[in-house]
Amino acid sequence: MEHVQGYLTNFLVEPFVPHPQETEYYININSSREGDYILFYHEGGVDVGDVDAKASRLLIGACDTFPPLSTVRETLLSKVPRKSQDVLLDFIVRLYSVYVDLQFTYLEINPLVVIPTAVPPPALSPFPHHLLTYPELR
Repeated sequence: MEHVQGYLTNFLVEPFVPHPQETEYYININSSREGDYILFYHEGGVDVGDVDAKASRLLIGACDTFPPLSTVRETLLSKVPRKSQDVLLDFIVRLYSVYVDLQFTYLEINPLVVIPTAVPPPALSPFPHHLLTYPELR
């Protein structure tokens, strides 16, 4: 990865959805020699600043299994309101599963917006977490 050169030519652009700024978060997953880093910051948007210095980070070593959900919650979501933690936890697990399955090396979402709804978040499914415990997916 250190010597990769080229141009980004494909972008996903979502339509704007009005939302309060306090519902914006930042997430980044990137691969390094040590493994995959998940960076999460409880503020997102154009003014997020230096996320490398501010974000909480979780390292999933190259030969490690995906950590328990409690570890992900404690490490990444401690500054997030409790009412948004379950849906974000589910999203992070599923996003990381896609990241691994599609062999990404870098993924960033800014802002990641969580809008409260009257519909409760889906129950955390053991399916994606179960898949991530197999080292052969790494």
